[in-house]
Amino acid sequence: MIPPDEQEIEPFKCYQGKVYHQRHDAIKHRLVYKVFSVCLDLTNPAKTTRDIPFFSFNRFNLFSLHEKDHMEEGYERLTEYVQDLLTCSGIFSSNEEVPARIEMLAYPRFLGRAFNPLTVFFCYGKNQEVKAILYQVRNTFGQRHHYAFKISDGLSAPYRHSCDKCFYVSPFIEMDCHYTFKITPPKETVSITINQAQQQQALLTASFRGRKLKISRKAMLALALSYFQMGGKILAAIHWEALKLWIKGAAYQQRPDPPAVPVTGITSSISNNKISKEGAS
Repeated sequence: MIPPDEQEIEPFKCYQGKVYHQRHDAIKHRLVYKVFSVCLDLTNPAKTTRDIPFFSFNRFNLFSLHEKDHMEEGYERLTEYVQDLLTCSGIFSSNEEVPARIEMLAYPRFLGRAFNPLTVFFCYGKNQEVKAILYQVRNTFGQRHHYAFKISDGLSAPYRHSCDKCFYVSPFIEMDCHYTFKITPPKETVSITINQAQQQQALLTASFRGRKLKISRKAMLALALSYFQMGGKILAAIHWEALKLWIKGAAYQQRPDPPAVPVTGITSSISNNKISKEGAS
């Protein structure tokens, strides 16, 4: 077996798959959409994407990723922003090193347009083990919040963790909810499942499962034809599904102020297949 620190790092990957949402309460609602995501190592993204057909980093192209879409003003690099969030989250003690290698899983811009309800940052230690996962959540009101989880030593994928909801996302779901995450980092496949519960009753399941594609000019053009204007369609689909929920009688929830801090940090571990919070901010 090849030691983790000697395994080859694949700095750019592309995944084709489906997003699935299912409500479990009295208002039944289900949706399935075909999507594709890219996973980019942020160590040297401009160099990594230089030879990817029809793809650019921080520049216009058929497909592109832009740092400014995922960070606040005042930062020059997305890695610095993510590391600052990890530090602010409190999940690492003062004598622990914040992970330096970060992979970002996100929807790319298509012809300059994109909307990412969820971007995931996988943060790796020196031996290429996952040390933390940062979820960047955005709503359609231009707000975002982050949930940072420290991965306990010795755990293997899929990783499981949980936290209380503290950021307004859907106008038809109340704030007093609890999230449970199950995630497999991107390799040949990627899988993210988020279960949302209210008063210990299942409320919503949201998931994304994708399979890695072989990158070529033909494949990227085929993606462009299959997912034409994907960024605009994602945002339009969100509003369309919201309209259908409203027609079904879902109650509109007033939007509270976002959390005062940009990140909620949770140190989580699994013991006897249960998740226990060791600390939170």
